[in-house]
Amino acid sequence: MKHSLPTMLATILLFSCGTPRPLSQVAPVKASDSTLWNTRRLAAFEKKIEQLRKRYHIPGMSAGIVNEKQLVWKKGFGYADVDRRIPPDEHTVYHIASVTKTFGSIIFMQQVAAGRLQLNDPINKYGINLGARWGSNPRIRLKHLMTHTAMGNAWNGFKPGYVFRYNGGWYGEIGKAIAQASGQSFGALLMQQIVLPLHMQQTVPSTDDSAAFALTGYNKTAFLEKVARPYDWKHGKLEPVRFRYGFSPAAGMMSSVSDLAIYTVAIDERRILSDSSWQQMTTPYITPKGKTIQYGLGWFVKTYRGMKLLWHTGWWYGYSALFVKIPQKDLTFIILANSQDLSRPFYHIVKPIPGLGFGFFNPFRRNLNKTLNASGFAAAFLDLFAD
Repeated sequence: MKHSLPTMLATILLFSCGTPRPLSQVAPVKASDSTLWNTRRLAAFEKKIEQLRKRYHIPGMSAGIVNEKQLVWKKGFGYADVDRRIPPDEHTVYHIASVTKTFGSIIFMQQVAAGRLQLNDPINKYGINLGARWGSNPRIRLKHLMTHTAMGNAWNGFKPGYVFRYNGGWYGEIGKAIAQASGQSFGALLMQQIVLPLHMQQTVPSTDDSAAFALTGYNKTAFLEKVARPYDWKHGKLEPVRFRYGFSPAAGMMSSVSDLAIYTVAIDERRILSDSSWQQMTTPYITPKGKTIQYGLGWFVKTYRGMKLLWHTGWWYGYSALFVKIPQKDLTFIILANSQDLSRPFYHIVKPIPGLGFGFFNPFRRNLNKTLNASGFAAAFLDLFAD
């Protein structure tokens, strides 16, 4: 039996949030997607997410779906704090790790639009030194850092631009260019250009970066009460993670599902960047030999069943995140976790070698080359909404 969309959404919110919203507050879904908003299928979706959470021993997660400029579905799973049995919700704060790169690319492209930076600028113009054989080689341009094509390999003499090799540390170096070109730090621009104008009250630089966090004006102790406690599954049990999280255009932001919902709507409305900048950011990079890679400027870009997918994963000790946009369907899926296991399918190891960092056993050597649906969480979303 078919049901009207408003009735289905009201039922969904009744079961997922406890109290239904008035029908007038429920955002309409496009007609082309209406058959997907089925209470039975969404119940199966929630069940699948919970099964995956338990399979990967993730203590807590917050998830949401944005459509027609509203957070039309939101749900917390498990616990934000296991010992205190505090459940998460859409306002719970998590480290979003490399999802920060999407913010970094926007701030960078704002500087490009203002004429202060150019993607083709050599890294030595900004005092960027990548060390080892790369150093400040002027063949390496800012665009190579942002597309993860700076490293090259032994087969091409380590020439930049030819090979995708994900490197978050090198991506973070664009912060030096941003600071030199604008006269302000990345953190200051992030607050001025995105966080404050959009009233993202749960989005901050890492609380472990005292100078950057001070830009928020928040009391650190009070803010930490909103933050999910980080865990790792070790030796058959959950253990709290103790780690200091840095901050750069590559990683280190903290946010919530509700704030990232505001962020994705602002992107769609082009409130924080121009349409031309957005198109440039979400166009896959093409190597000098004509090979199209899976990355644009700060975003993974793939085609799935004829539709363009834009996404980024985030992973670090104690936290992980997944942010997926399907522009053709006007949908964004956001899921945040307080362990690294939400993003585990994209990485090959999770521990650095003591004294050597990642040394010769690099967890990023082949990561993120898989399709998005390598993640069970992403696959559950795509199965429901991308048919």
